[in-house]
This record gives sequence, C-alpha cells and structure tokens, in this order.
Amino acid sequence: MKFYITGTRRGLGKALTEKYDIVDNLNEADVFINCKHDGFTQVNMLYEAAKLNIKIINIGSNSPDEDKHQPWIYAVEKTALDKANHQLYYQGVDTTIVRFGLFDSPRVEHIDKKKMSIDYCVSIIDWVLKQKHRVKEITVCP
Repeated sequence: MKFYITGTRRGLGKALTEKYDIVDNLNEADVFINCKHDGFTQVNMLYEAAKLNIKIINIGSNSPDEDKHQPWIYAVEKTALDKANHQLYYQGVDTTIVRFGLFDSPRVEHIDKKKMSIDYCVSIIDWVLKQKHRVKEITVCP
C-alpha cells in the first residue's frame, strides 16, 4: 500500500513516514493519513480524499486545549473534522477518525501530564488498517 500523509515534519506524522511507503501526491495513494492540523485544511483534505475512494485515517484530538493560543478555535476545527468524518462514513466512505489524548511529541513536550508514546499511537493506526471492516472512530487516552 502507498500512503499520503500530511504533517510529516515532526511527531506522529514523521513516525508514520518512517514506517509506511509514502507518495508525494494524494492521487497516487491507497491510504490517506490526515495528520496535519492547519485550520480547516484537515476537513478540506478529507473531502478531497473521499472523492478518490481510498482508505482515510483522520487524526482528531481528545487532548486538552489549554496550551493553544486560541483553544476554542482548535476545538471547533477538530469538531468539524469529527462531523465530516461522521457524514462521509455514513455515505459509505472508508474513513476513520482516531482521537488521541496527549502523546509524547515536540508540540506538547512542555506539558507535564501523562502521555502515550508515539510508537503506541502508530500501533493504533496499524490496528485500524488491519481491520477487515470499516472502523468509524476510536478514542485513545493515557
């Protein structure tokens, strides 16, 4: 399988690129891992990938927002991703949203709370990929 992954400079996205065979173009992918938070770009990318009829894994969030400059905006953007995943899933698209709590990444290294390892998060994504039936959503927290 070929993977198109967003948000690959650090953290979970970088770990995923080290594990999977990645391509530079969404049109060449069998699986899209929608990992980069950048405003509503995740939602737009989800709809773009849905048109291609490929497997989609969205990285949502179940972590606290207190470290964000405008936490309410982050929550709204991630809620939009949740709702878009829900809508497309029930339209038959093979899309999953994985909501992680805090995991050990450079973005949250300053937060002194229990965190999951990135390797563990990658293993959750592996689990979703191995399922023979569609998985709509999963939430995993430390």
